[in-house]
Amino acid sequence: MKIDELKVGDRIRVAGHDTRGWNVTREGYLVAEPKRVKAQWDLKRVDAVRLHVDQDSAAGPTRQNFVTVLPSTKVEELDA
Repeated sequence: MKIDELKVGDRIRVAGHDTRGWNVTREGYLVAEPKRVKAQWDLKRVDAVRLHVDQDSAAGPTRQNFVTVLPSTKVEELDA
C-alpha cells in the first residue's frame, strides 16, 4: 500500500525512523492523517512523511507513536 492511499483507522505495519533517528517498526492503527515534513535522513534534509501509528485506535498523535518515512515507502496493510 502506498502512503497516499492511507486513511485514518487503517491497520498497518511500517518501518522508518523515530524522534532520535533510530530505525523503528510501528504496528497498529493510523490515528492521524499522514503529514508531509522535512526530516533529517542519513545526514541530509529530505522530504518525508510523518505517520502516527498506535495499538489503540482511539489514541491521538504523540511523539511516542510517530514514525517518519520516505514518501516512496511501502506500508503493509494488516487484517482488521
